[in-house]
Parts: sequence; C-alpha cells; structure tokens
Amino acid sequence: PGDVLHVGMDFNVLKMAAIGFVVRDGEPHAVTELVKVRDTPTMARMLKERFKDAGHQVLVYPDASGQATSSKNAAESDLSILRAAGLTVKANHSNPAVKDRVSSVNAQILNDQGQRRMKVNTRLCPTYTEALEQQPYDKNGEPDKSPGQDHDHPNDAGGYFIVHEWPVVRRNVQRMQLMGL
Repeated sequence: PGDVLHVGMDFNVLKMAAIGFVVRDGEPHAVTELVKVRDTPTMARMLKERFKDAGHQVLVYPDASGQATSSKNAAESDLSILRAAGLTVKANHSNPAVKDRVSSVNAQILNDQGQRRMKVNTRLCPTYTEALEQQPYDKNGEPDKSPGQDHDHPNDAGGYFIVHEWPVVRRNVQRMQLMGL
C-alpha cells in the first residue's frame, strides 16, 4: 500500500503492454503486467482503477511515439489520454537506441559483479517472464518483431522504464585520457 508504481508502456493497437515496477533499495522489481490491452483509453482506465484509485502514485514511462497525435483525433495523443486519467507521464522526446534499451535491462538483470538486481515476480508477471526468457533476435542482433513474435511488446514496455531510470552511460575515452584515467 502506498508504493509508487513505475509503469513502462509500449503502444500497439490490440497489443498494448504495461509492466509495473516498484523500487526497493534502488533496484527494480516487476510486480504487475497488463498485456494485450486494446488501446490507450482502456489502458489508462485500467491503471487508474487498479492502482491510482487504490492510493498509488502511478508514473508512466511510455514509448516516445505516444507524443504524436493521429488522424483519428488530431487534438489527442496517447500521452494526453494518460494524463487525463490522472497518471504522471515521464516521457523522453525520443526513444533510445534499441541496443541501449536492451543493454540497460541486461545490466539490471545482472550487474558487472554478477549480482542480480532486477527482480521479476513470475507469478504476477508470467508474460513478462516468458518474454525475458524467450525473446528471439534477428540476423542483425535486433529483437525479432516479425508477425507471431510477440515477446517484444512486454520487453519494450519494461525497457522504457529501466532505460529512463538506469541508462547505459558510455564513457568518453578522450575526456578520461585528459583527466589521466
């Protein structure tokens, strides 16, 4: 009760995905999932009813594509729908490179010292668990998004929160050399 719920969200018609995390001792814990949701208004209603109305602050970390309006309603974006439901949206202006998002998630699953950081409640997040375990990659090393490969939606959703809060930071070798490192 009262925990802040951090929700990574991926927008796909009839296949929307949201993975909810709480943060314990600076580490993400996946504790809920909403998958194969019809559309953004339905997702916003579900998050509001299940979590916000139950007393949780809900922070949504969405796919940056949600900032765009559509030809169906030029005045309303996915993000404005989420905000209208009383949810707090923490959106980047653009999505990070897919490899950066995957690297951020992998770094949370297992850090440099071989310690697990990100925890997943496999009972409450069975689809996310399966997606993390079984995500196929194409010949270019990118997540396989071909028809029938639906593991990418939950992974994308969870990854938007992870990369926002724990981005992979590249070292600037030239700057390090100037500093004598």
